[in-house]
Amino acid sequence: MTLWLNERRLSLILPSDAPLLLDVLAAHGIAYALRARQWSDPALGAEPLLESIAGLAGPVEIVANDRLADLGIAHLRVKAGDEIVIGQPAYLRARFAWFR
Repeated sequence: MTLWLNERRLSLILPSDAPLLLDVLAAHGIAYALRARQWSDPALGAEPLLESIAGLAGPVEIVANDRLADLGIAHLRVKAGDEIVIGQPAYLRARFAWFR
């Protein structure tokens, strides 16, 4: 899989079939910080907020295969060939015309 942290590109080997993104990050020693948050949407429940990753401070958003991720970081699974972009809003607006 390919992971972008703003403009920094990393090619990562998956530790298993369809692992959680957090497990991939851990397997490659990529540091991240999560924060508990109260969401206005009850469907998000206790989903944590990705506060920072590999020195990239929030706010950050996750784009999975050219679409805003429809799952939170704690539930997002990846597979071989996936492209995940974790970026700050200004970077994502420059990279993706649809991102607002």
